[in-house]
Amino acid sequence: MTVNTKISLIPAEEVVQEWMSSMVPPMDLFMADEHLVTQLGAQVSVLIIPKAEFDIHPSYRDVRVANAYTYWTIDREVSYVLHAPPGWIETLPPEVRRELLAYQVTVGRGLVFPATDMEIDSLATSIVTVDDVPYLILHQSAFQVMPDEMRRQLTFEYAKAWDEWTASSIPDTCPDHVRRLANTFPVTSGSNCLAATLFAVTGAEWIASQWVHPGTFLQTLGQAGYMRTESELTERGDVLTFVDEAGRVQHATYCIGAGLFFNKNGQTLFNPWKLIQQHELFEAWGDYTCQTYRRP
Repeated sequence: MTVNTKISLIPAEEVVQEWMSSMVPPMDLFMADEHLVTQLGAQVSVLIIPKAEFDIHPSYRDVRVANAYTYWTIDREVSYVLHAPPGWIETLPPEVRRELLAYQVTVGRGLVFPATDMEIDSLATSIVTVDDVPYLILHQSAFQVMPDEMRRQLTFEYAKAWDEWTASSIPDTCPDHVRRLANTFPVTSGSNCLAATLFAVTGAEWIASQWVHPGTFLQTLGQAGYMRTESELTERGDVLTFVDEAGRVQHATYCIGAGLFFNKNGQTLFNPWKLIQQHELFEAWGDYTCQTYRRP
């Protein structure tokens, strides 16, 4: 088997079970504007959180919650976030509920799915039509009442939307510690590209599951003896970073040699640690400035 052989990635059953158990976080969050808050009236059994306060509130900073609701896709003009107990959405008057559900679609809240094949009575109060397209706005009670097969199918479709489930095969020259994680999926949310790269550099497997920020990454990389190099040729053991115009590291990866890189393209459960070829790396991140670090 050559290093250029492409293989399909198949998550282990325990990984799939973890995905299903953690796909919907233990708090239902709905975006709202002034109009929707007014529509709720005086009988409110939810927390109505101003968006500015929500953004800095420690209870909502958990990476699992952030990844589930994809905070980074939500319209910046959202005024409020509603923290609701399970099943609350089903208690609303039908018209208010439809407006609230439609708002989740239009502002880009996470856990919103096309619902063309979900015509079952138990999900009717969680589906809304926007521009002639039916959408399921997923929340705890809706996920629980789904038939098992539908829940599994939805989880797989969601997972596959995050990344390509293909990779390069693992060559005999792959470092042993990298081999343990290469072409597998994490079971905890938050592991990002910087953590994956530092794991490859240090061999410390616990680091692979962390959410590492750029300053921490560069500090630890330097502590491990890596320094910037202007070499145009990439060598085994090199770290490549991709930085934006402000000098912020947006991505990092580790070269295992032969034009292959140990890579992770995101911070979710559904982004695998995998081996990719150099042309794939630059197709995804080539718009940024590439900088190479090497240990003398």
